[in-house]
Amino acid sequence: MKKKTISALLLAFLVFAGGCNDKEKEENQEAYRQIGINRMEEGKYDEAVEAFQSALDQSLARIGERELDICYYKAEAQYLAGNVSDAQKTYTALIEYDKKDAKAYYLRGCMYLAEGRGQEAKEDFAAAVKYEKNDYELYIGIYGQLSAAGESGEAAEYLESALEISGKSAEDYLQRGRIYLLTGDNEKAKEALETALEKENGEAKFYLGQMYEAAGEDEKAQKMYESYAGDHTDDAKALVSLADISLRRGEYEKAVSYLKKAQETKEGENSRRLQKKLIAACEMAGNFADAKREMERYIKDCPEDKKAEREYEFLKTR
Repeated sequence: MKKKTISALLLAFLVFAGGCNDKEKEENQEAYRQIGINRMEEGKYDEAVEAFQSALDQSLARIGERELDICYYKAEAQYLAGNVSDAQKTYTALIEYDKKDAKAYYLRGCMYLAEGRGQEAKEDFAAAVKYEKNDYELYIGIYGQLSAAGESGEAAEYLESALEISGKSAEDYLQRGRIYLLTGDNEKAKEALETALEKENGEAKFYLGQMYEAAGEDEKAQKMYESYAGDHTDDAKALVSLADISLRRGEYEKAVSYLKKAQETKEGENSRRLQKKLIAACEMAGNFADAKREMERYIKDCPEDKKAEREYEFLKTR
């Protein structure tokens, strides 16, 4: 990485500590970083913030890729802990350190938008794509944020800009297919996604599944999702989509099976949304014992969810 001047704000995250050598500090930093990640997975966000700060404290004010990575984790933990202002400061520090950090602009923009600071959010989004002109994910992310905020016109403009990116790689066709799906142009989506698949991009199977599902062709969608899930055994999203199709068909036991498999993946093992979906599927299947057991786990992890507590009281009577 090209050496940059450390901003005063980013420097504030780092402290000068003595008492151990560089190797020990590197080991301590990685240990604290992992503790922070573990605490985030457990939903203990305040503790995660403390751990990430302890990791940064090992840096002796030297900033490299690892320190920047920890700052991103810290900002996410601050946001999840409800400390939005602190998270914004962390992203601002990252931007001060690197004025072309598109990721930091995008994430800070998302927070501004959530707070109703639309103009500031739009300025950050514009800066993000200015510095990452060929990042499809960035355009799609901004589209999603603006659409959710009711800014459908400006959201659509970002998709149009993304379609102007030239390229003939499998990834280019995959991303264009995703964008055509978002615009509702299934014909062009199918053409692009099938080309991506021909070029051996297996992820196209998932989006082809989405296309067929949106068109009401559940059997074709199921085949695509099953093929994708078979190739990507640690990815929960196709299994969740298969569960959704099973729920629509009234095949509740099958849906439960898919959701339990999704929970076994790394992506799904700590997903609260997935856990709630599994509880509902167990209830639909009449398997109240499993629903009660899953709800007990959920309430233990999310004691603030009062609605879930009331549902648990109901399940205890079944």
